[in-house]
Amino acid sequence: MLSQCANPKCGKPFLKLREGKLFLVETDRVTRPGESVAPPFVRARQQPRCVEHYWLCDDCAPLWTLVYDRERGVALQPLRRRVVSVAAPASVSQGGVA
Repeated sequence: MLSQCANPKCGKPFLKLREGKLFLVETDRVTRPGESVAPPFVRARQQPRCVEHYWLCDDCAPLWTLVYDRERGVALQPLRRRVVSVAAPASVSQGGVA
C-alpha cells in the first residue's frame, strides 16, 4: 500500500490519487529467502515480473521520475529540463522601420 512520496527526502503522505504522479513499476520476480525455486516447467507459467506501485507528490513529480535498475531497484532520477533557446532578433531590413 502506498503511504508516502517515493522521494525519501520528502515523505509527504499519500492521500489522494489526483495529487502527484502514480507509477506502476514492473520489476523482476525475486525468490524470497526460504522460498523453493520452482522447476522450469512451472516457472514458465508463473509471471516472470511483478508490478509495484509508487507515487511522487505534486512537489517532487515536476523534478523527478522513477527508474528501475536490476542492480539498484527503483531509484529517483532527475527529469531533464527543456532548454529554451533565445532566438536571435530578426535582422531589420535596411530600408525598413525599426
